Amino acid sequence: MPARRSLLKTESPGEPVQLLRDLNERRVFRYVVAYGAMSWAALEAIDQLVGNGLLPAVVYRAVLTLVLCGFPGALIVSWFHGAKGRQQMPAIEKWLLAGVAVFALGMTGVVARTGEKTEGSKSAELSPTDNPARVAVMYMTGRGGEDAEFLASGLTEALIDQLSVVEGLHVVSRNGSQLFRDVVVPADSIGRTLQVGSLVAGTVALSGDRVRVDVQLTATSTGEQIASRRLERPRSEIFTLQDELADTVAVFLRRSIGRELGARTLRAGTSSTRAWEYVQQAGQAQHGTALLVASGDLPAAERALLKADSLLALAEQEDPAWLEPVVQRGWAAYSRSRLGGLDRAHNEQWIRRGLEHAERAIAMRPQDPGALELRATLLYWQYLLNLAGTPAESDRLFDEAESGFRAAIAAAGGRRASAQNSLSHLLLAKGEVAEAKLNALQAYTADPFLENAHLTIWRIFTASWSLQDAVEAERYCSEGARRFPDNFRFFQCRLMLQALPGVVPDIPGSWRVLEQFAAASPPQVREVNRRSGMMYISMALARAGMADSAKAVARSARGGADIDPLRELARLESITWTILGDYEEAVRQLRLYLTANPQALDGLRADAERRELHWYMQPLADEPAFRSLVGLR
Repeated sequence: MPARRSLLKTESPGEPVQLLRDLNERRVFRYVVAYGAMSWAALEAIDQLVGNGLLPAVVYRAVLTLVLCGFPGALIVSWFHGAKGRQQMPAIEKWLLAGVAVFALGMTGVVARTGEKTEGSKSAELSPTDNPARVAVMYMTGRGGEDAEFLASGLTEALIDQLSVVEGLHVVSRNGSQLFRDVVVPADSIGRTLQVGSLVAGTVALSGDRVRVDVQLTATSTGEQIASRRLERPRSEIFTLQDELADTVAVFLRRSIGRELGARTLRAGTSSTRAWEYVQQAGQAQHGTALLVASGDLPAAERALLKADSLLALAEQEDPAWLEPVVQRGWAAYSRSRLGGLDRAHNEQWIRRGLEHAERAIAMRPQDPGALELRATLLYWQYLLNLAGTPAESDRLFDEAESGFRAAIAAAGGRRASAQNSLSHLLLAKGEVAEAKLNALQAYTADPFLENAHLTIWRIFTASWSLQDAVEAERYCSEGARRFPDNFRFFQCRLMLQALPGVVPDIPGSWRVLEQFAAASPPQVREVNRRSGMMYISMALARAGMADSAKAVARSARGGADIDPLRELARLESITWTILGDYEEAVRQLRLYLTANPQALDGLRADAERRELHWYMQPLADEPAFRSLVGLR
C-alpha cells in the first residue's frame, strides 16, 4: 500500500507538466498571442472605419464574432502544425476546422441580423440607404463673411454631437461628413458611400443684426426633400446663438426623421398599395382631429375619426393579414372615447370598441408592442374613469393595465416611450413615485423622434412635484414651456409650482397664468381645469399665510358632479385645508373624493401603513379621522 501511494503522488502532477511541454513544443502560446495581436489590429481598423461613418456598426459586431469564434480554430491549427517541421493535415483536424468554420459563420450571421434590428426596431426591414434614421449631417455653408462660416461650421458640429447621443439614430461622425465638405456630390452617391438614408444640409446667412438658418432634410435614395425649416434670430453672442440654433434644429430634425421613418416602415408592412393608401389617408384624418379639438369643434373631430375608422376598415379588407389597420382602429376608438369628456355611456361604448380591436390584434400577433400597449391603455382609461363594476373588477383592470404596459415595453426591447409614459402615470397613481419618475426619465431617452416628448416632460414634472423636488419640478416645467409653449399642461405646472414648499408664491402672476391655462385647455375639460387651477392658487395663498383668501378661493372653485364627476377638485381642495391645518375639512374632502373613486382607497391605505404618504398628506398620517377613513386603527 505504501508503494501504491507513492506511485499516485508521482504520476498525478506529471500529466499537467507533460501537457505544458507539449503545448510549448507545438508553440501553441505563440500562435495564440499572434492570433490575438492580429485580431486586435483588425478590430481597431474596423472600429476606426465604423467610427468615421465609412462602415455600418454591424460590421464591427460581425468581425468581433468571427474573431471570438475563430479562437478555437487557432488552437487546433497550432496543436497540429505548431511543432517544427512539416506536418500533414489529419482527417480529424479537417473535421474540427470545418465545424469551427460553420459555427463561426452561423453566429456571425445571427449577430449581423440582430445588430441591424437593435439599431432601431422600426428600421429592421429597411436597407441602410432607405432608412432615414441613418443620418449624415453635411457641413453647412456660411454666407456673410468669416463669422457666418464660423457659425455654420460650429452649428454643423453641434448638430452632429446632439444627434449622435440619441438612441435610435445612427449619425455619421464629423470625419465622415468632412469627406464631402466643399464638394458637390449627388445625394445617392453620399448615401451609398456613408450607408445613410437621409442627409442634413443648409446655409447660415448673416445680414446686419439678423441670422437666418435654412435647413433641409433629404432622402438619399430619391434625392427628394423630406422636410425643411427656416429660422431667423437676432445676432447675439455667437456661442449662445449656436447652442440655441442647434437645439431648435435638432428637435425639428428628430421629429421629421421620425415621421419619415414611420411612413417608410408602414409601407414595408404590406404588399397591398391600396391598403397602404387607405392607412395613409386615415392617418391624415386622425392627425387633423387635434386641431379640431383645440378649436372646440368636437362634432368635426368626431366626423374625422369616423372617416379614419372607415378608411382603416377598407385597409383591413385589402390586406387582412396586416396588423397596422387593426391597431390603428383601436387607437381611433380610444380617441373617440376622449371626445366625450366624462360622459359615462359614451366612454364605455368606445372603450369597449377599442378593446375589441386590441384583442383581435393580439390574436394576430401576441407579442406586438403596439397591440399590447393599446389594450393596456384602454384598460387603464377604463380604470381611471371608474367604469369597473366592483372594487375587485377595478383592481383587476389596474393590475392588467400595469402588466400590459410592462409587456409592451419588454416586447419592444425595453424601450417604448409611449408605454413607459403611461406606466409612469399608473405608478404615480399606485404611490410608487420614485419608480414612476424613473420610467418617465427612461421614456425621455427612449423617444428618439420626440413623438411623446410633451407627455414625457409632464410625467417627469408631476413625479418631481410629488417627490417635493422643487428644483427638478421647476426645470422640467420650464423645459416643457420652452418646447411646447401652447400646451395647457405647461401653464398648469406653473400653478402647481406655487403650492410647493420652498417656492416663493407669486399670487398676482398666478391669476394671469390661470387665464392662460384655461384658454389653452381642450374645451371638454376647460371648466374643470380652470377650477383646478384655482385650487392650486388657493394652496399658494395658504402657504403665503393668507388663510381667508385661500378658503374663499377654494370654496368658489368647487364643482358639482356635472363638472367634476370624479371629484378631483375635492382631492385638490383637501391639500389646501391640510396646509391651513384644518384636518377635519381636509378629511371631509378626501371622503368625497374616495366616494367617487373607491378604487383609490387600497393604495391610500397602503401608503398610510408604510408611512409613505405624499408630502401634502403627511400631516394627516396620525389624525384619527384620516386613519378611520382609510381603514386603519
